[in-house]
Amino acid sequence: MMWLINLLRKRPSDKTILISRIVFWLLLSWSLYYNLISLGKWLDPNFFWVDVSESTVTIIKYVFISLWLVPILLWVTNLCLFKSKYVRIIQIVFGVVLFYISHKIQESPTLDIDVLIWLMWLFPLIAWITWKCITSKCLKYWQKIEKIRV
Repeated sequence: MMWLINLLRKRPSDKTILISRIVFWLLLSWSLYYNLISLGKWLDPNFFWVDVSESTVTIIKYVFISLWLVPILLWVTNLCLFKSKYVRIIQIVFGVVLFYISHKIQESPTLDIDVLIWLMWLFPLIAWITWKCITSKCLKYWQKIEKIRV
């Protein structure tokens, strides 16, 4: 138990954060592509209490799969787009979106993509709680730092 507390206490390097983001998003997009497109699994056509057509469900599948472009672009350009408090809000919103996606994929009798995505929503939740998934460059983005000399 103590090793878990020590692991959560220390801050990973920026390279580790960037690589873990890429691995997370690639795993997410590959598993979504394999299950939704290759195997042809169905999404629940009832989105936000509105029934949508089959072509709209197909578009939604491709939007879910194309989410991997965001961290790749951020990794390549090393941009900081938001202040750290807004990044934390984005992390929790992304966790809720993953939770929602996991419930929209129709369940199968085997442990499959719905369970994987349900488990993956815990990672943005942990990143939101611990502030550990923000690079050091982006921690102080748009903040004015003043040195006070005594």
